[in-house]
Amino acid sequence: MDSTASPTREVPAAPGRASRILLVDGQQIFRHAMRMLFVDGTAFNVVGECGTARAALELADVLQPDVVITELQLPDTQGVELIEQLRARQPRAAILVLTTLRARERVAAVRRAGAHGYLLKECGRAELLSAVRDVAAGRRYRTRALSTRAPRGRALRGGAQFGAQAAMLTERQRTVLRSLALGYRTREIAQMLGVSVRAIYRQRESLRNTLQLNSTAALTRFAVYEGIAEDCPAER
Repeated sequence: MDSTASPTREVPAAPGRASRILLVDGQQIFRHAMRMLFVDGTAFNVVGECGTARAALELADVLQPDVVITELQLPDTQGVELIEQLRARQPRAAILVLTTLRARERVAAVRRAGAHGYLLKECGRAELLSAVRDVAAGRRYRTRALSTRAPRGRALRGGAQFGAQAAMLTERQRTVLRSLALGYRTREIAQMLGVSVRAIYRQRESLRNTLQLNSTAALTRFAVYEGIAEDCPAER
């Protein structure tokens, strides 16, 4: 199937009747299948689709969608770049990433770029519609497939212990942990909080000791598992 097929448009939906959706994916057959998920009984209207970032920007300018659902792997660019451009040109549009990529660092990257949600293509129709409802309403969405995994080396049966440990954290520790999970560097966190780099290093060491986790990757997994990474994320 031609991944760079010409974009298609439809007559815009009547205002106030349904959220307007733009689909962006390099596989035409997948876009067709996606359209089928939004027919009958949903509060959404697919007003356009395309297979490249360039076409997505052009259609977004014309169609003014409420929600853009996009893959990260596109023929002409990486999805993070598209997200940044869409946010600059269409700041009112919610962006939902729908991808096969499970890497947690990608989640942090798309959040920083301005995406409102991250969803895996293995999800079912119910979760997809729930995610679109959330981002259309201005809420963030975190896919269940990435949020239900425990930190490496810890079994899920330790969930109660994790919760107790999270409750012990100070607000400053939660802020530092959240920022680390979202991919910010130590120097950036120090600048955001108005403290020294050394102070952030001390906070990181304190977090490792309190949570008994010996790496930034483990701290990140803990933050995602406990939902700390979703609490009022830091802005650049």
